[in-house]
Amino acid sequence: MKGPQRRSGAGGAVVRDWLDEVWGRTEAAVVLGGGDNAGPLAGRRLMGEVFDADDLAELRTLTTTGEFVDDICRCFGGVTVAPLDAEGEFIGSGSVHGLTDVSWERGRFRNNLEVADPERLVAFLERFGVRTR
Repeated sequence: MKGPQRRSGAGGAVVRDWLDEVWGRTEAAVVLGGGDNAGPLAGRRLMGEVFDADDLAELRTLTTTGEFVDDICRCFGGVTVAPLDAEGEFIGSGSVHGLTDVSWERGRFRNNLEVADPERLVAFLERFGVRTR
C-alpha cells in the first residue's frame, strides 16, 4: 500500500544503523515463540538459543542481509529473534514473516527486510530446533 493510506516507516539506512549498533553489542540470541502480537518477550516460550560466536555471526547475516521493502507484512509473524547483551537483557527483536522477511522492531520502524537467503534462514532455525514449516 502506498501513499497516505500507508503510515510511513523508517528508511532502510536508519534500520541498518540500528541493527549494526544492536548486533555490535549482541552476546547471545534467542528464538521465541510468536510474532509481533505474542506479548512481552520475557513471557514467551523459548524455542532456541544461540551462544556460539560463529552461529551468532551467521544469524546476524541471515536476518540483516537483504532489501528493505518500505512496508510491513499484514500478519504478525511466526517466531521472533531476540539479541541479548552481555547481561542477558533483550536489546531488540525481529519477527520472522512468511519465512522470507524479518520485521525488526515492527512498531518502531515499520519496514520489513526481505532476507537475501530465506532457505538458509529456515535451515539455520531448524538446526536449532525451531520448526518453521
